[in-house]
Amino acid sequence: MRITLLFGWCFLVLFWFYTHNRVQGQCPAYSPKFVVQHGYRLYGHVITWLYAEKEVLCRLKCNLEKRCLTFNYEEATRVCELNDADDEKDLQETQGFVYGDMKKKRKSEVASTSTTPPTSRPGSSSLLAGHSCKKIKDLGDSRGDGEYWIDPGNTGQPFTVYCDMTTDGGGWTLIKRSNLTFIYRYSSEFDRNDYRAISNYSDARQNILTTAIQDLRITMGFDQLRYRCRKKRINRTLHIMTINDTAGYEVLDHLLVQPTWPTACNSFERLQDDTSILARNCIKWGDYFGNREVNRWGKSSNKGRHRVYNYVIVLEPNHRLAFMSGGPHYCDDSLPFASIGDFWELYVR
Repeated sequence: MRITLLFGWCFLVLFWFYTHNRVQGQCPAYSPKFVVQHGYRLYGHVITWLYAEKEVLCRLKCNLEKRCLTFNYEEATRVCELNDADDEKDLQETQGFVYGDMKKKRKSEVASTSTTPPTSRPGSSSLLAGHSCKKIKDLGDSRGDGEYWIDPGNTGQPFTVYCDMTTDGGGWTLIKRSNLTFIYRYSSEFDRNDYRAISNYSDARQNILTTAIQDLRITMGFDQLRYRCRKKRINRTLHIMTINDTAGYEVLDHLLVQPTWPTACNSFERLQDDTSILARNCIKWGDYFGNREVNRWGKSSNKGRHRVYNYVIVLEPNHRLAFMSGGPHYCDDSLPFASIGDFWELYVR
């Protein structure tokens, strides 16, 4: 009896969904021409990302999102990227990804789709690459948070980056994002000394070295760093950005050029969602040649090319910021362990 009622209920739900969407025309449907390509990723058109246990769930998310035409699914990290375009010129071979083209259209768009002119905004394609996320924002050409094409060195070889066009006025370029969709064993971490590798920002295994980020600083021009992280088990968020003044520039020089362990207080600002103990106790930061609570960034023993990620902030013995691939991951705590859903992000502007 229960099984009969369950099947009956499912039938009614599906029937309502079909008739409602047919009448209202509000939900794009799957096309029988749906295409999946393994080993490919569409660059420059990501509008949002989320977690999906399987590729089929990523496909479902795209189908339910009105703006989504295609998706990228990274099998190792289970990150699902939703795209608002299906431009094949931006489709590139990328190991570990699955690309899906939903081939979905509204009836009202069928006649006009083939004649829709391409967007002419900077950053919207490889042919119209912008200089930086901030420049695109300042010119009024932001399309919101998502992927954009940039070519900061005017090399003729543009690449995609993720731009945060919202936080503190926007214009932030993402350098590294460690979103734990499963517990990494860090057996395959690797270093990159080319700033173009930030195009692969979602790969938690890679470290863009300080020398490469400094090259980007010279080429693109940025004056601020922003750190954001959260661990579910401690239920706190660290979210700070360096100040755009001399004190802030000293922090950038310390992290990217030569370690100097500059003064902490008055060199950064807390952002609205920050709830961390670290950000409220800058006077106690630092581990400077055996001396603690010295109001300084970093740890004097950490001088290498990973210092932009590794022991960036320490308030011993219980609070640290570190997220170097291959090392412990701290976010306002001293537990090196991470859980699924924890994240760390580094931006520049």
